Amino acid sequence: MVSRVVVADIDTGINPYHEFYNAGSSIYPTGSPPSSVTPELLAELGVDAAHQLTLTRTGDFAADFAADATIWAGIKKGELYWFKGTNILAVTLRETNDGGIPILPDDEDDTHGVGTSSAVLTGNPEAVILFVEPDALGSEASHAYAFLNPAVDIVTTSYGSSVPLVGIPLPEANTFFHTFEGVVARGKLHFSSSGNGPGLSPLRAGAGPWWSIGISGFEEDSSNGRTLLSGLFPDFISDFTQNLPYCMACESGTNEFTAGTSFSTPLSAGLASKVILEARRALGHAGGILVRENNQSVMAQASDGTTLSNWQVRRALEEAAYIPQIADYDPVEGVFDLGGLPVNPAAPWLQIGWGVLSANPEKEVVSKALAFLGLGGGTPPAAKDIGYCGFQTGLIELRHQYWDNVSPLGSLNPVLTGGSVGEYEEDPFIYC
Repeated sequence: MVSRVVVADIDTGINPYHEFYNAGSSIYPTGSPPSSVTPELLAELGVDAAHQLTLTRTGDFAADFAADATIWAGIKKGELYWFKGTNILAVTLRETNDGGIPILPDDEDDTHGVGTSSAVLTGNPEAVILFVEPDALGSEASHAYAFLNPAVDIVTTSYGSSVPLVGIPLPEANTFFHTFEGVVARGKLHFSSSGNGPGLSPLRAGAGPWWSIGISGFEEDSSNGRTLLSGLFPDFISDFTQNLPYCMACESGTNEFTAGTSFSTPLSAGLASKVILEARRALGHAGGILVRENNQSVMAQASDGTTLSNWQVRRALEEAAYIPQIADYDPVEGVFDLGGLPVNPAAPWLQIGWGVLSANPEKEVVSKALAFLGLGGGTPPAAKDIGYCGFQTGLIELRHQYWDNVSPLGSLNPVLTGGSVGEYEEDPFIYC
């Protein structure tokens, strides 16, 4: 077995025909197909030869889709498939006779999952995508499939309750299904969007619980300003506007204005998966999470007994996250980047949480996180200003109070209700 990392993405649909996911793309430029899906992983997930699909790819989507009609007609609800030549494993939990197309987006307005999955791979092209097309966003079945799956290391979710048309996130009173068990008991990481409107990230059902990681938006490498429209008081921020594939009936092309915390979130998840993958390689760990009793599951373990937990990875990301400087801000670009603002040098943590989870290698987020963990040869990050620790610790304490004590009383969003904070003897969170 070899080191691997699996990111589950719960979203509307994915387009494995697109060149982005295949050999020769911007993330796989050598011409060799991605190779993270190994025979060992397929066996672990129960994906037999009948569920390993080869799509027709000539560049003409309509013709290729027609040529593969038998494949799509044979997709069964709840069964996992691998699209050969990609790092994509996918399952649909919808009824396959509902008139839609299983796994693929149903139409051009249903391509959100194409953007989120490609954002994960932008952060880490070596990640395995386990794509879950839900019966409904936030459903118990889709969350159980991802958060309780022993092969999954990270789950990324980009949905929640917001005011219609305006998009301002509403406060929610119940957590997403199975997130507590997935993170605290089973050792995963959960990344969730903080919302595109000026709502409070700590009160989001996905991003708010202390065991989950809330991601807001930032106009990276353009104005380098934090957008006015993105969720407040997140754990981290990441690139708000990306150049991603975002289409159904196509096999090439991208949209350079794919914007929202819906996409900064999976980019952050991809980046975290890269840290996990390189840490596993350094420790000689093959396979996935080692699930143990009493909330002691670990991401990796070396032959000498050295272990790495999800909490340690999160703490490393906190210290490694990039802090934008006032000199980075371009006021001209800021006018066009959704009203981007410079980061306040006096108290940046009020805007950026722990900082930017940047996929730009020059920002050295991955190398610094590994160095913080004592892995790899990079330089450990300098200790951050005490203001970061004090402010973020205060937020975690408030999130503890809300999600441990208040949230089970009810929910403003019946679709996403039903989560539970579960039980824990000791607070597993690693504080700064």
